[in-house]
Amino acid sequence: MKIVHLDGYQWNTNVPIVSAIGYFDGLHAGHMELVKEVLSVSKKKEYKSALMTFDHQPGYILGYLKEEKYLSSMLDRRDILENLGVDYLLIIDFSKEVARLSPDTFIEKYIINSHIKHVVCGFDFCFGYQNQGDAYDLQNYNGIDVSIIDEVIYDNEKISSSRIRQCLDLGRIEYVKELLGRRYTITGKIIKGRQIGRTIGFKTANVEYKNYYLPKRGVYVVKVYIHNHEYKGMCNIGLNPTFSELSHISLEVNILDFDEDIYGEFLKVEFYSKIRGEKTFDNRDGLIQQLTSDQQYIRKYFTENVD
Repeated sequence: MKIVHLDGYQWNTNVPIVSAIGYFDGLHAGHMELVKEVLSVSKKKEYKSALMTFDHQPGYILGYLKEEKYLSSMLDRRDILENLGVDYLLIIDFSKEVARLSPDTFIEKYIINSHIKHVVCGFDFCFGYQNQGDAYDLQNYNGIDVSIIDEVIYDNEKISSSRIRQCLDLGRIEYVKELLGRRYTITGKIIKGRQIGRTIGFKTANVEYKNYYLPKRGVYVVKVYIHNHEYKGMCNIGLNPTFSELSHISLEVNILDFDEDIYGEFLKVEFYSKIRGEKTFDNRDGLIQQLTSDQQYIRKYFTENVD
């Protein structure tokens, strides 16, 4: 799959393209309906397939959000789309200048100039200055075919990125899987922490999670992927209050049956279930006893649950 950063008029192609348009944070089950339509149209019309997105959350750039937290990094989205066979990931470098574009100018710059002949979007898609343009404006634009995808419902409610964040806030990891259509994952570089875990027999990998949206603080059943190998793991998200509380939340993984030096490597953490909330222990022995119990729970979990 080819990644193209669009900044107006620099990228042009004569190959007809069908593209979905949106921010697509998480590429959840609702978003995937758009991707399925793109691939279907691509096959039927013999167009190249694409997904057009923004490099940053528009709300963050425009000051509506205090911080930028994503459910999926751009690399996550690339990997998912590439595995599905999508040809292009088209990225708009979002800015206040882009936000001020009229709907007609947006269409000309990013759709017409990219030779997009068919657009796939959600029923609530809006674009252009103050969201003045919508999916139905696209339908009225000469030379562009448009597929409008209805909302996708799960458990009597629309699937959305905000709903997934709410579930992560509650630690409802299994429910998040249903909304995403796959398990929630965080990928980051292994960095040095305080190295307390190794002193109590539970060596951990400290993951630099950057702008990922973190699940609720606590201990989780996870699988980790490194060097193309899969391992079972125990993940702690929190401030480690037993040993002088940290100034920021850490994400640490105790990888079962693994003892290699992986500092500087990238690790993918795949969340399966929440075991318990974060606790403060009176002493090391209490913490060790709890971690031993947690580890036993994880081994039993993967024995009894086949995914």
